[in-house]
Amino acid sequence: MSVVESTRPIGENASLTLKKSVDTGYFLLRPFLPLLQHWSRFNGDCKFDNVDLSGDELGLDQEDALLAQFGILVDTNDVGERWITGEKALELLEMLNMKQLFQHLFKSGGSVATDALVEDLETRDDETHGNRSVKRVSKDLEVAQKGLGSPLKKLRLNSERNADPEGKVDDRVLASRPICTFRHDTDELPENPVIQRAQAAVVVSDNSQRIKLEAFLQRLLFPTAQDMASPTSPNPSQSVSFEDLLHEVDLAHPHVPLNLNIPVDERGNTPLHWLASIANLELVKKLVEHGSNRLIGDNIGESALVKAVKSVNNYDSGTFEELLDYLYPCLILEDSMNRTILHHIVITSGMAGCSAAAKYYLDILMGWIVKKQSRPLTGTGNDKILEALDLKWVINNMLNAVDSNGDTSLNIASRLGNVAIVDALLDYGADPYVANKSGLRPVDFGAGTTKLHYNGVSNLNLENPAADSLSHDQSGNNLPDTMSLIKSMQSLLSTVSQDYNAEVKEYQEKLNKLHKELNAQRELLASSRDRLAHAKQLKDEYILLKDQLNNLKQGIIEEGEKFQKECKNLGLNSNDAAGADWDSSEFDADEPFRVDFIYDVLEKKLGTQYNGDIDKLLAAESTDTVLEEVRSQYSAQHDHDKLDSLLPPSVLLKARINAYKRNDKQLDNTIAEIQQKQQDLEGKFRRVLCLCLKIDEDKVDDMLDGLLQAISSEDPQDVDTDEMHDFLKKHNV
Repeated sequence: MSVVESTRPIGENASLTLKKSVDTGYFLLRPFLPLLQHWSRFNGDCKFDNVDLSGDELGLDQEDALLAQFGILVDTNDVGERWITGEKALELLEMLNMKQLFQHLFKSGGSVATDALVEDLETRDDETHGNRSVKRVSKDLEVAQKGLGSPLKKLRLNSERNADPEGKVDDRVLASRPICTFRHDTDELPENPVIQRAQAAVVVSDNSQRIKLEAFLQRLLFPTAQDMASPTSPNPSQSVSFEDLLHEVDLAHPHVPLNLNIPVDERGNTPLHWLASIANLELVKKLVEHGSNRLIGDNIGESALVKAVKSVNNYDSGTFEELLDYLYPCLILEDSMNRTILHHIVITSGMAGCSAAAKYYLDILMGWIVKKQSRPLTGTGNDKILEALDLKWVINNMLNAVDSNGDTSLNIASRLGNVAIVDALLDYGADPYVANKSGLRPVDFGAGTTKLHYNGVSNLNLENPAADSLSHDQSGNNLPDTMSLIKSMQSLLSTVSQDYNAEVKEYQEKLNKLHKELNAQRELLASSRDRLAHAKQLKDEYILLKDQLNNLKQGIIEEGEKFQKECKNLGLNSNDAAGADWDSSEFDADEPFRVDFIYDVLEKKLGTQYNGDIDKLLAAESTDTVLEEVRSQYSAQHDHDKLDSLLPPSVLLKARINAYKRNDKQLDNTIAEIQQKQQDLEGKFRRVLCLCLKIDEDKVDDMLDGLLQAISSEDPQDVDTDEMHDFLKKHNV
């Protein structure tokens, strides 16, 4: 940063050195602080003979107190130094009676924008600030615009001035350069355009259009070596022309239209957005000429002009003013948060390294608005937007427009602390008393206090007398009323605190409600988990029972196979086994399991000695005696072979014995039931005969033999009932 220093004596033993930035016109604050402290301590004493300007620096609290007392807004650079505007520096020097000593810093060597402000200070006794004409504003804009810009912009203007010794080429060229109008995207707008939302991006279902656009952009932005040295090109160092590329792509995709409004990335940026952002002015011209829609926004509604001011490329190349000639329809657009181009310029000023670029964009934009009215038009002729765009339209529709948060561009600039942007917006007529949705106003951040201090009365809010309450010092200078400002801030903080407490209470209630719903959902989840666990248990039981059933079926199949095998061993085939009467008395279920030798010995012994009565055998002989006899006979016939080898395992024998016992018990129960039924049936028959014969029941048994004999001697079909009746009467004594 280039700095100019100037030292002047201010007393017998004191001298003052001021530092001024050539780039911004700002003055270093530090040299003013000892003078302001002396002036405040001695009630306006302007004798600085014994003031120590080389003493220790003031503390931050003392500096802040002085800044509040004199209504000073500061801008801090990267190294922490505080700077004030040239306007404020001139005001302080005038208060300290030192204006004549440093007048040369404001009339020469400074920025042109600051010179214009000095001229306004010198003539403020002749004209009031509230009655400035549009011509005066236009003049200030033109002067400020010439003093700003990037090095490339200044270099280009200097080269043009060198071509004309009088230095009038730049103004004449800019004033005579026509604005080329295109009405392909503005015909459907109303006669009096207003701020409106940017159009949504084009959605195409045909992927071939996107492929054709990508191929065209690839060739346009990244030409191949053959393109750069094409023999058909008039200048081999230049790439293929825009029209030749269009023709080439049409030949490659003959039946697909070239749609320049298709988004080329996931954020919805069209080719026009990208080219405006990288300051490729020539390609922007070509896209607009070939029908690119300038009213389309990206996914969040930002236009191509917004993309241009969000980077410093157009500032570095000095192309922003000419870019406006083609993208001026974007000036009436707002994004999805209702932010205009002014909002985005101010937001850009808060980005690192973009403050100067944002100031350049703001001054160029306002200068273009003023100067476009005298510029000729070419192309399609008159344009609705160009006819409506003037300084009055900007002030009424854009300068104090609010976004979705209720912030104006001045409100955002005040919070960012960009003094240059704040002062410029105030000069253009921005209202510092417009509050956002949180109740914060630009004036609450100090915006407009410098103007109040300088002019003595607020010219922007004559209808708000509370905002113009000022205090006066002993010299008659007007100072901001600190107490009223503190009360206003306290009232604001109280309101914010109440709103905060209300919001906290509301959110706490919502949180409690959510906790209740969460607990209910947890209980429901626990119940669902229990049901799920029960269902899983039932499923496991079902699977277990299914496996057991399959095992039983498999066991039945295996037993059936064993049965078939035993039948085969016994000489029975499957057909015989299928037709066998298993309930017949001739079938011996124990036959497959008996030992033939033992069976033969026992059968012979029963037949010869006990007439087949096994009970007599068991009563006459013990089990050991019978077993010993069987062993002796088996040993005599089979030498020393063991009888145990013929017997089944003891476990199987015990199991069969237990089975026999269970069968015997079941048979005894069955026999008992049959006997009981038989007795009941006999009693019923005896009762029937007693009733039929009319005799006592105890005499029925004595008569049964004779009755049976009488009935059995005759054919059942020829029984004479009368004779039977007579027989019964005879015996009925």
